[in-house]
Parts: sequence; C-alpha cells; structure tokens
Amino acid sequence: MRFYNSNGELDATARTRTFAEELASALSAMDCVLNGEKAIYASSELTTGRRLYELMREAGVRDRRELHRKLGEAEWKRRLWDPNLAEALELARNVRPRSGGGLVLTPGPYAALGWSQPEYLTLWETVVRTRIGRVVFGRDWQYSNGCAFEFAVAMDAGLPVFDEDGTPISLEQGRALIAAAAAEIEADGFDATELRRCLARLP
Repeated sequence: MRFYNSNGELDATARTRTFAEELASALSAMDCVLNGEKAIYASSELTTGRRLYELMREAGVRDRRELHRKLGEAEWKRRLWDPNLAEALELARNVRPRSGGGLVLTPGPYAALGWSQPEYLTLWETVVRTRIGRVVFGRDWQYSNGCAFEFAVAMDAGLPVFDEDGTPISLEQGRALIAAAAAEIEADGFDATELRRCLARLP
C-alpha cells in the first residue's frame, strides 16, 4: 500500500508554474539520475519523420494536422506514435551495451501536459548542450524535424555524433542527409520548412 499518491489532497492543491519553473523541475529530475555524469542522447523520429510522410501519402493529405484529424487520435497513436516510440526505446536499449553500459537518455517517454513543440525543443536543446557527451541517431533520422534540430544543436555544441551502428556522422554528411531528405519531401509536395531551418542553423 502506498503512503502518498497523486489522488485526493495532493491533486486538490492548485499550482501555477511558469515554463521556466517547469523546465528547471524537469532538469533537476534528470540530474537525480545523471548525478554529474554525461549521458548518451538517443535521437529518433517521434512526431515527424519518414513514417509520418508515408502515412500522409497513403491518406492523400499534405499536412500533419490534417492527417491527425483524418485518422483520429486512436489511429494516430497506433500507426504513428506507438511504433515511433517503440523504435526510440529500442534504439536506446541497443546503444547502452555498445557504450559499455553508459547512461542513455531518450526523449520519447517524456510528456509535459500543455507544452508546445518549441517548449519541448527548448528542454532537449538544454539537455544536449549541458548533460550529454555524445549523440546517437536512429535510422532515417534526417526526415525528422526534431532529429535534424538535435543534429544542429550537437554540431553547434561540438559533440561527437554517430549513427545507430556506431559510425561517426560528420557535419558535411549530416548536412547532405538533411538536404536530400528535404528535397525528397518537397518533391512529394510536403512542407520541409523545418528541415531547411535546421540546415540554416548548422555551423
């Protein structure tokens, strides 16, 4: 039996926190696990990426929100979020033994009620810049807006970057991969603005 839980009195306590306070809280929770160590960051597609564009082609839509409306929440979760999250967790599990058992951080399970995409990106940019020693990217990462952003952050921070097989990814290689993905997406009539923005951020 639990002595404390989130029901009853604890839930009845009104709380109003700024984003900066929520960000500090999230970072302090990570520091409880890291205990001063630098972790490995495992980056893979979650809300955007190759699977998303395949689903949009199949559904005959050009926008992620339109796809969400067409599929409905349950089908969106089953066909996009759940398989992407499963692959993100698998990537993190596979990276750990190859790194000699080092701590591996994957952003997929983290959920903050009411946060916008820029707020999530602010969290992960802060984490990568301050608490990460290297970044590993999953398969087809270059199609994901979030992964491309994290590549730009890692390059700007001077962190070593690898693919899921442990092969280093240079700035030039990453730039070429993102540019090719953006061109492919645009050729299919989709918006690659965020990928182009990430290319512009590369040092």
